[in-house]
Amino acid sequence: MKKVLFATTALVASASIAAAEAEFGLSAEMGVTGGDRYGEDNDDLSFHNDFTISFDGSSETDNGITFGLHVEIEESNGARAINGSGFSFSALESTTATTATEFEADDVQGATFDNESVYISGAFGTLTLGEIDGAFDKSLTEIALAAGSIADDETEHAGFNGNSGLDGSEDNQILRYDYSFDTFGFSISAEQDDDGAESDDIYGVGATFGLELAGLDLNFGLGYQTNGDDEVIGLSIHSAFDNGFEAVINYSTLDLDEGADEDYIGVGIGYTMDALSFGLNYGEFDVDGGDDRDGFGLAVNYDLGGGAVVQFGYGDGEDLESYSLGIAMSF
Repeated sequence: MKKVLFATTALVASASIAAAEAEFGLSAEMGVTGGDRYGEDNDDLSFHNDFTISFDGSSETDNGITFGLHVEIEESNGARAINGSGFSFSALESTTATTATEFEADDVQGATFDNESVYISGAFGTLTLGEIDGAFDKSLTEIALAAGSIADDETEHAGFNGNSGLDGSEDNQILRYDYSFDTFGFSISAEQDDDGAESDDIYGVGATFGLELAGLDLNFGLGYQTNGDDEVIGLSIHSAFDNGFEAVINYSTLDLDEGADEDYIGVGIGYTMDALSFGLNYGEFDVDGGDDRDGFGLAVNYDLGGGAVVQFGYGDGEDLESYSLGIAMSF
C-alpha cells in the first residue's frame, strides 16, 4: 500500500512539474556615478554596481486558468554603501556607528525582495496582488522613453513624475484587476489602510485606448485614484512614429485634503536607430501655495549586443544634478 501511494504521489508531482513553467532572469550593472546625489557640493565620481535576480513561475488549471508569481532579489552598491554589508551611510549625520544596532532602519540597503506579486488570469481578465502599480499608474505612460541609465538619473530629477499617484501610501500591497480587448484596456485597484480604516483605503480606476487620428497612432491613458480625502486625476497621450521617434505628454492634478495641491505637466521624446537610442524628458510641478519645481533628464544608450548596453544618464533640477556612465547587462 505504501509503495502504491508513493508511486501515485510521484506521478502527480511529475505531472505538476511538466505543466508548470519557471523562468529565471539575471541582470547586472557596473559603472560610476556623480553629481549631487548625496547632497550639494559632492560631485566626486563613485563606483556603482548592482544585480537583480528575477523569478517567474506559472502553471495552468484543467479548465484553462493561468496562475503564477513574480519576485526579484536585488542589491545595489554605491558610494555610500559597504559592498556586501547591507548597510548604507547615506542617511546618517555621523559615520561613527560600528555595529548593526547603531544604524537606522532606512540605512539597510542589502539584498532585498522586490516587486513580488501573484496572479490568476483567464478569459475573465487578470487579477494580481502584490507590490505592483495601481490602476492609475498602470494606465498612464511615463515621460521617460527609449533609454535608461544605471542610476536612473533621467527619472530622479525634480521634474519627473512616475505616475505613482497615491500608491504605497499604506502597506504597498495592491490588488488590481485588468481586462482588455482590441485597443481598449480597463483596470481597477485597491490598497488597504494598515489599520483597516475603510475611509483610508486607496481605490483607483484607469483606462487605455488607441486610435488613429490625422495619420498618427495615438495611445491614451486616463486614471483616477482616491482614498476618500485625497484624489489624483491624470492623462497621458503617447505616439510612436515610423522613423524611430516617439513622444508622450503627461498631465495630472493632485488634490490633497491636508497639504499643498499640485498640477503636473511633463513631456518626453525618444529615438531609436539601430544600436543607438536616447530619451529626453522635462517636467514641472505647479504647487498651490508652495515651491514650484521643475527639471529635465537625459539617457543615451548604445547596444553592444549579447545583452550588454552602454548607458549614460543625466538629471538636473532645482540646482541639483546627477550623472552616471556604465554598462547594463542581461543574461
